[in-house]
Amino acid sequence: MRITPRLRVTSLLSLLALLVGVLGTQWLSGRTAGWAGPRHPVVAEHTAPPAIRYRADRERRAPPRVVVARATGAAAAPVPPPPPELVPVSMPPLSARYVGLAGHLAGDVVLQLRVDGQGRVVEAAVARSSGDAVLDAHAQAMVAQWRFAVPPDHPAGLSGELPMHFGTKPAPN
Repeated sequence: MRITPRLRVTSLLSLLALLVGVLGTQWLSGRTAGWAGPRHPVVAEHTAPPAIRYRADRERRAPPRVVVARATGAAAAPVPPPPPELVPVSMPPLSARYVGLAGHLAGDVVLQLRVDGQGRVVEAAVARSSGDAVLDAHAQAMVAQWRFAVPPDHPAGLSGELPMHFGTKPAPN
């Protein structure tokens, strides 16, 4: 079998490119081996589920609560555990056209959701309106396509409030 000069050149250039890639990767790995990462936490706000952002904001702003237990003759009633939070695990891309929502893109809506055991939204109602009916309806339609995490101890599903922030209007403190 005869190797043509063109095949020989192509093969040599491919091997040279591979060698440069391997050596470059080793060199870069050696330069960044001791790097611990950025000094501040990097948070991609647009990718964090809304419930997690809301919980972090609420915990940051809320003053600490002090609960005093008083001893009485009767045994104290057990405190029920807090209900699980609604955490989205699947949020399909927006299908609504923002052109139709011009002028309705900013506001805060709180939805009351009921989720079945598979995490699908069964019911979505406006618990606190943004003051804009179009934005409220958009929030309901958008959330209807989401799926939520359901804890194993809630096989029938769960319900709760989901705060949503739209647009550039700052969230209330």
